Amino acid sequence: MTLTPMKTYFGSQFLDADFPPQTVVALGNFDGVHLGHQAILGRALEDSRTLGHPVVAFTFKPHPTIELKPESDLRLLMTYDEKRIRLQGLGVDYCIEEPFNSTFASLSAKEFFDRILLGRARARVIVVGESFTFGRNREGTIPVLKEFCDAAGVTLRALPPVEVEGLPVSSSRIRSALSEGQVRVASELLGRPFFYKAEVVHGDKRGRTIGFPTANMKCDTKFPLRSGVYATTVFWQGKIYPSVTNLGTRPTFDSSELRMETHLLHEDLELYGEILEVSFHERIRDERKFGSLEELKHQIRADTELAGHLLSSRNS
Repeated sequence: MTLTPMKTYFGSQFLDADFPPQTVVALGNFDGVHLGHQAILGRALEDSRTLGHPVVAFTFKPHPTIELKPESDLRLLMTYDEKRIRLQGLGVDYCIEEPFNSTFASLSAKEFFDRILLGRARARVIVVGESFTFGRNREGTIPVLKEFCDAAGVTLRALPPVEVEGLPVSSSRIRSALSEGQVRVASELLGRPFFYKAEVVHGDKRGRTIGFPTANMKCDTKFPLRSGVYATTVFWQGKIYPSVTNLGTRPTFDSSELRMETHLLHEDLELYGEILEVSFHERIRDERKFGSLEELKHQIRADTELAGHLLSSRNS
C-alpha cells in the first residue's frame, strides 16, 4: 500500500488553497511519536474515516520547552525531519509545524483557538491528550478547551494516557530509560526501537586493523543514549543488517570525542559518506578501558557473538 505524501506547512500563516475546508486536528508536540501519541493520531484517523475530513498533525518547532526553558537543555527523541516521516507513515494527511517563539507564546488560549485552530487549521474535531495545555501561561486547560469547542460546535477528544506496566507513557519516561541504557524499555514505549540516523565518516580505522571494521558516525543531534555496547541493527538501502555498536569515547585509546562505532556482523561494506539508521535493541555492557589490544579484541569477539545471539532470539 502506497501512502499519499503528507503535505507540511512550516507555519499556519502559510496555509494555501490546497488546504482542506474542514479537518480533524491532532494537537501536540509528538516528540518521539510514542504509543501515547499514536493513540491520539489513531483516534484522529478514526474520526477522519467517519467524517471524511483529512487529519492534520498540529505540532511546534522548536519544542516549547526549548523556547520557554532554554536552561533545561532539552534533547529530543526524534529530529524534526524524523518526526515528519513518522507522522506520514502513520497516515497523517497534513502537518502544520508552527514556529514557537515569544510572540506565539504570548497568545491567549482564546486567541490560539479562534485564530489558529478554527480560523487557519479549520478544525471540526480536535484530538489531544488529557494533560495538554496551551496558550499564554498554560491557561488553556482541557476544561477551557472543552468550553471553546462546545461554543464553536467542534468535537473534542481528550484521551487518557496510554499505560505500560501501570505507568503512563511519556517522552520524559522514555528519556529516563535511555539515560540508563534501557533500550528495550524505551522501544516498548516508543512502539519501535530508538535509533540514530547519521552519515558514516572517516575514523582512525583501528577497528579494521584488529579485524572488526566499523562504520563511524557522530550522533549529537538527539537525546544522548547512555554510553556502552549494544546489539543493534542497521537499515541501509532497504535492507536490515545485524550489528553491534559501541557508543562512547573509546577509553582504551584515550579519546574524549563521543562516537558511535557500528560493526556489521556478517558484512564488510564500503559505507563512507552513506546515511545509516542504527536501531538499538539490547544493552550488552558498559564501555570500559582495556589493558591491551588483545584483551580488547577478545571482548569485541564476545560482544559480537552475544549481539548475534540476542538479535537471533529477538527474531525467533
